[in-house]
Amino acid sequence: MFESLKNLLKHFTGNQESESPASPVSATNAPSSNSQPSKTNNPHFHTLGEFNLGLGTIGPTNRNDIDQQTLIDMYQAIAAGTFNIPVSGAVPEICVDGRTDKDGNRKHAPCAAGGTLSIVYGGDLGGASTASDTTEAQLTGRIINMLKAKGHATGVHGDDHSNCGCGACAKAKTIYQHIAEHINDIASLVNKYGINLTDTEKQAIVQQATNRINQADFFAEDRSSILQAAQDNGSIFEELVGVHNELGIALNTKPGTTIDRSAIRTKYGPQYDMFVVDAWSFGTAADDVNPTGAEQDAQRIAKAITLQNVATASVLGHGSLSIIPIA
Repeated sequence: MFESLKNLLKHFTGNQESESPASPVSATNAPSSNSQPSKTNNPHFHTLGEFNLGLGTIGPTNRNDIDQQTLIDMYQAIAAGTFNIPVSGAVPEICVDGRTDKDGNRKHAPCAAGGTLSIVYGGDLGGASTASDTTEAQLTGRIINMLKAKGHATGVHGDDHSNCGCGACAKAKTIYQHIAEHINDIASLVNKYGINLTDTEKQAIVQQATNRINQADFFAEDRSSILQAAQDNGSIFEELVGVHNELGIALNTKPGTTIDRSAIRTKYGPQYDMFVVDAWSFGTAADDVNPTGAEQDAQRIAKAITLQNVATASVLGHGSLSIIPIA
């Protein structure tokens, strides 16, 4: 695994715990509720808003159906690894989306923004694309087939009430634009967790994002067609149900595990969901789509996958979303 993710595994909680070990959730970082003030000290978890990120609406500040103490308890239990469960896959396969299927379940597989599409977009931004990738659909098919050839399962999802149903896919062009415009803010966030982008890496990623935005007909008009392209090339498809109730981002660095969303709902209630990012899986994904085999290229691709996940959270999520590291 490349060096920055080694640092991530070592330092995921270090910066946060050292900064403010007993800071209460502030009014800007937690929802208002009718519950009594917290009696439990709450470690300070960084929020998207601290980095000038979080343009969307998903997050605790916009909710009146949750209890503040329950939210704190959930964050602490997630950070302690209480809800980690084993997976068999080694690269992102299902989406970070906190929702479940109609039976209240999700496949137990590594998670990233858009499922396998995180590798597609992150790979593209990080330098894994080729001259043949003239459209988003072609890029999607090639990356998925490359992963399949190396023995990896791939997957995407929709939902029960919209054309696309996956925010990372539906807003892919907006996410590229967000990376181009907010690269320094995103880089500041990931730096807190041991991932350092050089100026050269930032420039290369921004240039590729800008090139794609300006490339006529690269992004498909019909966003569901990208989900279909993935399925046509062998990706599994999940149909999720309901609205977004995510209250934070579980940033998981325990190799071979993900977070049990159903268990979180069972313990705290159906309105308590989390985005789940299995960051430990990014290194293998980067290695397996790296066209050159060079370590520095694999590092850049893995960092770009990370940026795509942060940018997706920022486009969809509110600044009040806390990042809960699991090391």
